[in-house]
Amino acid sequence: MQKILIIDDDVRLVKNVETYLKDFGYRIDAAFNGSDGLQKVKSFQPDLVVLDLMMPGLDGIEVCRQIRRDNAVPIIMLTARGEESDVVAGLEMGADDYLTKPFSLRELAARIKAALRRTRAEPEAPAAAKKMLVFGELAINPVTREVTKKKKSITLTNTEFKLLMLFASNPGVVFSRDRLLDEVRDRELEPFDRSIDAHVSNLRHKIEDSPKKPRYIITVWGAGYKFQGT
Repeated sequence: MQKILIIDDDVRLVKNVETYLKDFGYRIDAAFNGSDGLQKVKSFQPDLVVLDLMMPGLDGIEVCRQIRRDNAVPIIMLTARGEESDVVAGLEMGADDYLTKPFSLRELAARIKAALRRTRAEPEAPAAAKKMLVFGELAINPVTREVTKKKKSITLTNTEFKLLMLFASNPGVVFSRDRLLDEVRDRELEPFDRSIDAHVSNLRHKIEDSPKKPRYIITVWGAGYKFQGT
C-alpha cells in the first residue's frame, strides 16, 4: 500500500482529499503545519507528499527545502494564487509538480498516480543503456540511479534524474522546454510551462561547479538546452 502525506493547514480540504484518495487504496496521513509535516516525513516515510505552499509559521517553501536536504520523495505543491513567482519558488526548492487551488480531486489523484508511476523501477533496459555514463568528474549509473561527482554522491529527485539521463544519453542534442516537459511529466502542458527552467536550475546547482557558467547543461538561447559531455 503506497503512502501519501498531506501537509496543509486547511482541515476541511485535508479531510476531503484524504477521503477521496483512500478509495484508490492509498494509506493517508496528514499534518496541519510545517513542523509536524517534517516530523511525519521521517516517521511515516511517505511515497509522496502533497504540500501546501502558503501556511502560517513554517511555510511550504521552507518545508520543501528541508525535505530536499536528504530525501527525494516526490512532492506535489499546492498554491492558492497560481502566480508564476509562487510556482517557481516551490519548484526551485525541489517540488516535482504543482496544482493551483481550487483544484479537482480527480486531477490531484491523476497527478499522484503519474508521479508514483515515474518513481517506480524503469522497465528492463537494453545492455547498452546499462553502461555507466562518465563525463569527467561526473558519473551516472543508469541501473542504481546513483550520481556522483568527484566520487561524492549527489541526491537527485526523480525529475532531476530523468532530465540528467535524457541529457547525458543524448550529448549535443538540443531539447526544447516543451520536449523536456513531455519527457519528464505525464500530463499536458499548462499555460505556465516554464517550470522546466526551475528543474534545470536545480540540477545545475547539484552537478555544476559554477551554475552560472555551466560545463554540462548549456542554454541554447531561443531553443532550449543541450548536454555538453566534453
